[in-house]
Amino acid sequence: MKFLVEFNPTVEAKNEFEKSPELQKKVMEALERMKPLAGWFTLRRGFFIFEANSVEELTRKTAVFFFIFKTDPVISPAISMEEFGKVVGYLGEEAKRY
Repeated sequence: MKFLVEFNPTVEAKNEFEKSPELQKKVMEALERMKPLAGWFTLRRGFFIFEANSVEELTRKTAVFFFIFKTDPVISPAISMEEFGKVVGYLGEEAKRY
């Protein structure tokens, strides 16, 4: 399953990251393990799309955000345009139950 991960590090964590080649190396290693399908950055936030097939894999891929960037990432399922129609149909069926 694909996930969108959004993170917004604290100013202190961002400044420490920018000054520390050691932290930069650790983040690059984490990104290699994460194998993001895509990534975007603004001045303060980062966004990644990646795949995970288990809770263990999801935890391992998002640990960098907790420990280096000292932030709780927002993790959301990422649905492709092809899957979106199915999801809307499932939601319509579920809505009838309520």
